[in-house]
Amino acid sequence: MRAHLFADSPLEKWPSMDRYARSLFMALKQVVPEVDSYLLVPPDPPLGFGGRLFILWRMVVYPLWARRYPADVYHILDHSYGHLVFALDSSRVVVTVHDIAPIIFPGRRWGLSRLAWEISWRGVQKAAWWIAISDFTQQELISRTGRRMSKISYGVDARFHPLPEDERVRWRERWGLMNRKLILHVGHCQPRKNLEGLLSALALLADQKLDFLFIQVGGVFSTSQRRLIKRLDLERQILQINRASSEEELVGLYNAADVLVMPSFYEGFGFPALEAMACGTPVVVSRVASLPEVVGDAGVLVDPHNPQAIAEAIARVLSDPSLAEELRQRGLERARMFTWEKTARETAAVYRQVMEGSK
Repeated sequence: MRAHLFADSPLEKWPSMDRYARSLFMALKQVVPEVDSYLLVPPDPPLGFGGRLFILWRMVVYPLWARRYPADVYHILDHSYGHLVFALDSSRVVVTVHDIAPIIFPGRRWGLSRLAWEISWRGVQKAAWWIAISDFTQQELISRTGRRMSKISYGVDARFHPLPEDERVRWRERWGLMNRKLILHVGHCQPRKNLEGLLSALALLADQKLDFLFIQVGGVFSTSQRRLIKRLDLERQILQINRASSEEELVGLYNAADVLVMPSFYEGFGFPALEAMACGTPVVVSRVASLPEVVGDAGVLVDPHNPQAIAEAIARVLSDPSLAEELRQRGLERARMFTWEKTARETAAVYRQVMEGSK
């Protein structure tokens, strides 16, 4: 069986989608060699194709390029590229649906980006089979579409692991932490990530004279968020890294952190929480959406609408070494449940099912 896995354009700069594509492909090659799998990454558009021109290239040129590669099964790895279904034999297409955030949080209802999403979502609905990456996402999809699908979780790469103490110290020295506590957030800064609630919680911790540095990785603060930071007088306690320079740096950040905080209103899965646990970092996450099923009893769950509760949870982890160590051990054990090998085997089973059904 030949399976073609269609990845996002690298120009999207979506680390979680890149990691999913690469890790699943490598695991398929390793544990399911009987599946002749290929990871197809689209060619870069011409120089100058940014903004709307890139969207047009993605919607028109990528499908034309994709149809040049026949296979028994096609796997569109990101539902936002669902428009590729229109260029393929839909009876042999699998689509991974990571979340339905654009439906829950529609933002602007007009414009080229919105139109691209609407077309892609129509394409997703024509696919033979869906993969949802969490029970939460699966139940959301079933309640809205009534479709049957498979639930197959992400894994976590082996490179996300606890570093020796001397390496951890070096990473902390890199950011000049000394005895300061490092509070970490990984992800973008869109409203569903609840950065405003987290910033308000940090202000409460600052009022308690907690000496901390908050590092936000992977996003860009909005104008209103920057105003809030200034109004809360947090500018000297915050560092934003738009994108980790490498996975080594991201692993270093997880290891250097005293706690990872994800107070999101909505997550399809929650990659950073899993990666942090795999690195032995305590996590404080929302008690909503997919995060409780990912973290289980290995983290502190909080009401994302309550900055006081978020602050109290962070303070508990930072002030109680025994609690932090307990969370560390539980997190390591929990993370071991999520492997790319398991993901690959379950995904290959879906390929076989779809191939047999298309005959």
